[in-house]
This record gives sequence, structure tokens and C-alpha cells, in this order.
Amino acid sequence: MSSTQSDQLLPSSTQRQNGDQPPVTKREIFGWCMYDVADSAFTTIIVTAVFAIYFEKIVTNNSPRSDLWWGWAASISEIVVALAAPVLGAIADFSGSRKKFLGACAAIIILFTASLWFAGPGTTVLAITLYVIANIGFAGGGVFIDSFLPGISHAGNAGRISGLKWAMGYAGGLVCLALCLPLAKNIVENPTREQLSMARLVPVVVAVWYAVMVLPTFLFVRDRSVPKPLPPGDSYLRVGFRQLAQTFRHIRQYRELVKLMIAFLVYNDGVVTVIYFAAKYASTTVGFNADEIVTMFIGLNVVAVGGALSFGWLADRIGQKRTIMLSLCIWIAAIVLAYFSYSKTTFYVVAVLAGIGMGSAQSVTRSLVALFTPQENAAEFFGFLGVAGKALAFLGPLVFGTISASTGSQRPAILAIGSFFVAGMILLAFVNEQRGKEAARVPVPAE
Repeated sequence: MSSTQSDQLLPSSTQRQNGDQPPVTKREIFGWCMYDVADSAFTTIIVTAVFAIYFEKIVTNNSPRSDLWWGWAASISEIVVALAAPVLGAIADFSGSRKKFLGACAAIIILFTASLWFAGPGTTVLAITLYVIANIGFAGGGVFIDSFLPGISHAGNAGRISGLKWAMGYAGGLVCLALCLPLAKNIVENPTREQLSMARLVPVVVAVWYAVMVLPTFLFVRDRSVPKPLPPGDSYLRVGFRQLAQTFRHIRQYRELVKLMIAFLVYNDGVVTVIYFAAKYASTTVGFNADEIVTMFIGLNVVAVGGALSFGWLADRIGQKRTIMLSLCIWIAAIVLAYFSYSKTTFYVVAVLAGIGMGSAQSVTRSLVALFTPQENAAEFFGFLGVAGKALAFLGPLVFGTISASTGSQRPAILAIGSFFVAGMILLAFVNEQRGKEAARVPVPAE
């Protein structure tokens, strides 16, 4: 058997529908997974572990309104992506240009993450502006890279492939965090001018990391979407809105997907909020210092790798819905324990539970959406997933920031976030997994 033959995998749903498509290879799946290796550094270091603390301690000088400002910054970027993702996804499907849209998001992340170097003491407005734009690129990129999953997977391996990508992402975030640690020392305890200058280089390192690690994605992943000719006198923007309206008219055909996205809309808000405020909660409420926060996040990422791989494997065997339910139970346990955590030892247990939850809920949901999605409309439908992931994603950070600012305590704020996981479980119970997979075999009718 030749190396090319051994590199080929089972045919995806795309190949079954389009005989002229080349087979999916391990190299292509590797390239798809490498996108998470690139952008997980942004989540781990900018959103959660390092820059979030830098923003509070250095940029805002420990302002009591720091949580509120950070929550607003997160909310604004999530709202922008929620509004834009479906129509951009429809345009990408029609024009066969998912990869170009992904490239535009990558350029935004690289440029504006590196620009966070300019965020210093007292530059709150500048820091928020640059962060919001970078986060828009990050969130938008997630929509377009996920739209490739239906074309490179099938019902027997979607969970494992999605879990592998998530696991590689957490591992990549961990490696980039290790590179940034020497630069981020003492940002909590009155850094010297030299230490501050070193800390400002952290976003630059993240931007360079992203630029290098994303290269295999653009080199190996095929854009399997088929472009359609643009009608004379028409524009892609009008086509995008028209395609979106057409999908809405036939949405009853995909009612299980709609129910799944509504459930995801709710429980993902809890996940997003924990990501935004985990380091700040550990520092402010539990009393972690900078080194302890780093240690906690190293452990969290290691656990998340195992969680993504094991839950991806589990999903392919017991079903995605049951696996997501299990993950949400773990999240609820983590939130309750965080509320009652007064010792650092207890909060390390919280971090382990959160790591398992982070490595499973979003990953398995992504694989279930892929199985509920007709390939011809993948970017558009994952644009709707972007809406589901972002439409309420502004609410959790806003709730947390508002409750924290008004009560002077983060404990009632974190407990309020637990309600998102409980409500998400209730909504997920109404999703029929088998009917959703059957509906995906029929594309949106042409008009």
C-alpha cells in the first residue's frame, strides 16, 4: 500500500454526495486540528490566564469596575459575531470561499492581538478596543473553521475528530503559556518598569505563535464548498441575506438542530463566562498569586486534553447527547464547589472539574452539529451555531460583572452562572438525536 493510500481515511459525507471530491487524508485532519493549536493560545493567555489579570492589575490599576469593563468588552465582541456570522456563512457557502473568510479572521487576530502591546497603565479604552476587535476575529474564525468538520468526518468518527482538535488546542495553549511565563512574572505584585515592559510582549508572542501554528490549516485543509455563479446585477451580500431567508423558511426540516442550538446558546454562555473570569475569580476571591494561577491553568489544560479525547471517544459510542449531559453535570458540580471554595486546595479541584467540562461540552456539541448539518450549507449552519454561541454569550459576562460590582463579591456572581448550565440541560433533554441526524441527509431545497 502506498503512503498516499495509507493516509486516506473513510469517505466523509461530502464525498458520498460529490464523487469528484478527493478523499480526506490524515494530513487534512491534522491541518484542521492545528487551527485550535493556534487560536487556543489566544483563549488561554489573552482571554483567561495572563492578559485578563494584566488588564485588571496594570491597565485599570485594580479598579473595582474592572470586572464590569472586562464583561462589557467580551459582550460587545460576542454581539458583533452573533449578528454577522449567519449571513457571512451563507455568503461563504454560496461563493465557495470559506477558507478566504477564515484567512480574514486569522489576519484580524494576528494584527490586533499584537497591537495589545500598546496597552499599558491607564489605557483602559485602548485596551478594550483592541481586545474587542481581536476577539471578533477569534470568534469569527471559530465559526468558519468548524464549518469544515462535516466535510472531513462522518457519523462514526465526528466525535473523535472534534475531540482531537480540542485536545490539540489545549495542549497548544499550554505550550504557548509556558513560553509566555518568563515574560509575565510579578504582574500582580507591583511590577518594576522592566517587568512591565516584558509583560507587554506577551500579546506579541501570542500573535507570532498564532501566525506560525495556523499555517498547516491553510496548507493542508481543502475548501470543499462548491462556488455558485453570481446572478447578473446581484451582490454576494444580497445573496447571503436571501440564502438566510430561504433557510429560515425551511427551518422546520431541521427542528432538532434548532433545539440543539437553543440549548447550546444557554449552556455555552456559562462556559464562556467561566473562561473570561476564572483567573480573576481565583485571584480576587480565593487569593491565588500569579504563580499559583499559572500552575492552576497548566493543570486545567492538561485535564482538558484528556477530557476532550475521552469524551470524543465516548460520544462516538454512547451518543453525543448523553455525553453532553454528563459534561454539564460536571460543570454544575464545578460551579457549586467554586461558590463554597475558601481554600486553594478546594479550588484546584474546581479547576480539574472545569478542565473536564471545557474539554468536552463544546467539543461534543460541535460534532453533534456537524451530524445535524447538510454539507451544502455547512458554513451557514455553523454561522447559526456562532449565533447560538454568541447571541447570549454577552449575557453571562454582563451578569457576572454586574453582580460582582453591585455586591462587592464574586461568589453570588459565579453561583448565578450555574443557572445557565441547569437551564441548558433542561433544553437539551428535548433534542431527538436520531431525528436530527436523519434530517441532515436532506439539503435545504433550492428555490
